Amino acid sequence: MSLGLDIGKHSIKIVELTSKNGNVEVENFGIKPIFEDVNKFDLEKLTKSQVEATIQDLLKELNINPKRVKNITSSLSGTLVDIREISTLDMPDEELAVSLELEAKKHIPLDGTDAIIDYHHLGVNNKEIDKINILLASTTKNIIKEHAELIKNSGFKPNVFDSDPIALANVYKYNNELPKEGADVILNIGNSATTLIVWGENCPFFTRTIELSGNFFTNEIMREFKVDYQTGENMKFEKGISVFTDNNDTLENESSESLGISIEKRTPFNDFSEDIKRTLRFYIKNNSQAFFNKFYITGGSANLPGLDTFIASTLNVNVETLNPLKNITNSKSVDNINQFSTAIGLAIRGLDLE
Repeated sequence: MSLGLDIGKHSIKIVELTSKNGNVEVENFGIKPIFEDVNKFDLEKLTKSQVEATIQDLLKELNINPKRVKNITSSLSGTLVDIREISTLDMPDEELAVSLELEAKKHIPLDGTDAIIDYHHLGVNNKEIDKINILLASTTKNIIKEHAELIKNSGFKPNVFDSDPIALANVYKYNNELPKEGADVILNIGNSATTLIVWGENCPFFTRTIELSGNFFTNEIMREFKVDYQTGENMKFEKGISVFTDNNDTLENESSESLGISIEKRTPFNDFSEDIKRTLRFYIKNNSQAFFNKFYITGGSANLPGLDTFIASTLNVNVETLNPLKNITNSKSVDNINQFSTAIGLAIRGLDLE
């Protein structure tokens, strides 16, 4: 049994998986919002005690005794961990660890504590002799300590700590084949942030956290239509990308049409698309031979009506919704399985299937 704990800023997600005779099956999953009254949702007012209490409440609802959970994997958000693929000289593990720690210090925030690193050998570098490719994950001792305290205060014995991008990469790879040519793009569109991943068998692993996501869209709806958070959420999930154009600017559109002028209203979804486009341009600039195959979207905000087709049309790409249970047996009903993608990826790691 493996438990994946996804600690979001909007809600807590838990997934329990088992592996029997090579078949992975969902045993349990649940979700609980951190703010019971959605209209009080405020990222600036989110406290550690709120998060811990929400985890404890969700465990009770799922009849899980955290003291009996021996295999838990939780994650740090992408903003707290730096993950990058690097090329380095092939050297003994002790020397490599020292070299990677020095490299990590260039990319993590300085908070007065030591760097904590983890790395995975990706194989020989095909372009440079005597070099290997490494996937390096780095953070600080202080961040790890704070996360461990949160897990402990929630009732668990701290075990494996992962990161959101690696968990998403795990759930993607377990359910899909890495493309041998070019790269796939995974977009995990959550409430407080969007995690973008670029990955291919012969293309460097890359990830970036984009601050535009579900909460950004809701706040823009609140501002535009002078409504509260709950109403904004309802409008977002009911109307999707058309929320800013339906029943809005009717007079302006009629006036423009009478003059034979076509004007397309710019919305926050355009800002979202532009941020993705800038990120992918950066990747291509540093990997000139790379190209993109499929775009997979997932996360709690991935099912907004029309978002998949909007991304496809504005970026001129093929978009699919990532199915995190494609190769996993599940007999339980769930409204939006995409919001569990990170938790599923965490639980997959705990099973140690490879």
